[in-house]
Amino acid sequence: MESILNQLFWIWSLITVLPEWMRLFLALFVLLQLARLILLYIFPPFLNLLCRLLKKMIYLISHPIMALLSTMQRRRREAGIAGIPVWIEIIEVMFALFENFLNKMIELFTKRKRIKSRIKRWTFYAATAVVILLTAAIMNNPNEWYTQKWKKAEVWLNQEHVHVQASGASPDQKKLILNKKYEDGGNIREAPALTAPRLYTITNGEILHFLNEEQVDSKGIKWLKVQTTNGIEGWISALIVMEKQ
Repeated sequence: MESILNQLFWIWSLITVLPEWMRLFLALFVLLQLARLILLYIFPPFLNLLCRLLKKMIYLISHPIMALLSTMQRRRREAGIAGIPVWIEIIEVMFALFENFLNKMIELFTKRKRIKSRIKRWTFYAATAVVILLTAAIMNNPNEWYTQKWKKAEVWLNQEHVHVQASGASPDQKKLILNKKYEDGGNIREAPALTAPRLYTITNGEILHFLNEEQVDSKGIKWLKVQTTNGIEGWISALIVMEKQ
């Protein structure tokens, strides 16, 4: 497990030099290509097998039913009753429709083998186009869910190797952690004010480096300038943090 985390870290450390939109594009591209491979190579054989099994089940069910209906019809004719009841016709039509549908599906999977290269090419183009559109949509309208998840992913990938990615904090700087009353998390803001935009949300146990700057806002709240282990600088209320012992 540790070796996998190390590999993820080194891959991520190379990607962090790219702009955020390009990192998002790469992440979405990998996810959609994996989904495309699943749809191309795993889902169709499974669906093909399912159709063949359903066809066999319908045959096993319909054969005795149709034999029973045939016997009933013979007896009706022997009794001098002409014509076929509507409900018998409905049953026959339903079985025929199910069988035709499954035959068409099986035939489609057979044809798919002949046009496999064309399907692979067009699904690749479609997946790439979707990735471009999603990247543009997210970057133009980033919601809170995306911001929180993206930052958490960055922290998770970096937290085991903070000493490698030096964030500019010197060893003798004061280290801060969340106060025990605020274990659910705390916000780092762009400016020393509650109305300032939120840059990052720290989690319980995460270490912050105090940058030796303090300010008091108009409401009397003391703010500290801090830096996270992954290099994000901002202001946090002194009420929710304490010095790490």
